[in-house]
Amino acid sequence: MDPKKSIEVVAAVLRDGDRFFATQRGYGDWKDWWEFPGGKMEPGETPEAALVREIREELGAEIRVGALLETVEWDYPAFHLTMHCYRCTLASAAVELREHEAARWLGYEQLREVRWLPADEGLLPLLAAELLGADPRLARYLEGSVIPRYAAFDAAHREDHARAVVARALDLAPYYAVDRNILYAAAACHDLGLAVDRKTHHLESGRIIRGDAVLRELLGAEGLELAAQAAEDHRASGGEPRTVYGRIVAEADRLIDPETVIRRTIQYGMDHYPELDTEGHWERTRAHLREKYGDGGYLRLWIPESPNAERLEALRRIIRDPAALRSVFDTLFPLLLRK
Repeated sequence: MDPKKSIEVVAAVLRDGDRFFATQRGYGDWKDWWEFPGGKMEPGETPEAALVREIREELGAEIRVGALLETVEWDYPAFHLTMHCYRCTLASAAVELREHEAARWLGYEQLREVRWLPADEGLLPLLAAELLGADPRLARYLEGSVIPRYAAFDAAHREDHARAVVARALDLAPYYAVDRNILYAAAACHDLGLAVDRKTHHLESGRIIRGDAVLRELLGAEGLELAAQAAEDHRASGGEPRTVYGRIVAEADRLIDPETVIRRTIQYGMDHYPELDTEGHWERTRAHLREKYGDGGYLRLWIPESPNAERLEALRRIIRDPAALRSVFDTLFPLLLRK
């Protein structure tokens, strides 16, 4: 059997603040998949020169090439790919898509919204680590082995929810003297207990964290215990968290955007009480919102720097007005029913 062909390419990992640049292929077997722009090196060409040329040809843009970020080795069905990925920034403002169908700047929460080429997808944990200020080894484990477990949970607690909690928790980290890796692990693992039991999932999450040998190695015994306690304490009805990690994760777990809260409340009812009719779902939604988020509800804000304070008041204004709340319900319920 003939040996598999080997192809060596360079890729530009373009960063702008907290976003990375991705392009969608417009040709070939992998048309419509997303990648980091770049291409093959010509004979005698350095990787840096090849990147400057490729980006000029593909995007009509000038770039600054920095240090090598990673070399990815990947076996495709027809060839073996060696891809040298370099940190880059745009040196010109304009970008023209000459070969690609589309392009996007993606932050941490958006990195998984597109369908990546397999070799390029392998870079995502490293990019997550850079954006979150975390240990790349921890990011590789959490992004590749932990957060994917959320795919088996209900629609309100899927992978996008886990990453949203991670992002919000790490946004709050600069206000406190915390270890970002411990906080990252706690936020990523906070709902893992849903695989065992809904009512006690916070306690089950703590048990799962304590039993995770990889996390123990990466965080140490003390860090592991802090992460486990934070997961146990994240529930709004569970009383005041024991540590600042628990307070941050509990706050990050609350996206008090009025429409999002109402949508997730309706979605949870549809997933767990399918026997209810429309009026039954309306009554359950209204009762839950009043009990948790209404005036005198059990939800408390733990982090004063959180943007949730203003959002909670906006939600309470809707809850106080039954007609306004019913209008939002009547808009969202049919949309969720069709999914």
